[in-house]
Amino acid sequence: HWQKLGRFRNRHPAIGAGKHRRLSASPYVFSRTYTDGDYRDKVVVGLDLPIGPKSLRVQGFFGDGTTLVDTYSGTEAVVKNGRVALDTPFDTALLRLLRRRGLVT
Repeated sequence: HWQKLGRFRNRHPAIGAGKHRRLSASPYVFSRTYTDGDYRDKVVVGLDLPIGPKSLRVQGFFGDGTTLVDTYSGTEAVVKNGRVALDTPFDTALLRLLRRRGLVT
């Protein structure tokens, strides 16, 4: 658990230096955004989530059709109707944009 969190924090400056915005109070879901010149980092973190199927509100942060990766579980999901659906055995989600061949999709 702590290694996953540490790696995610090291790879995403938005966690330590970004702007915080709560997306949902229950379950607790928040976004972090960091911008430095042309560099931009966006992540969403969900804590105390239900084990198994879950739906996280990301509306206004990631648009519909955006493919995300839950770094905590390795699961890919597409934003639909402002939400991302996951089915994982974890109560934590660390969402980032899917990157393929150096491009952000």
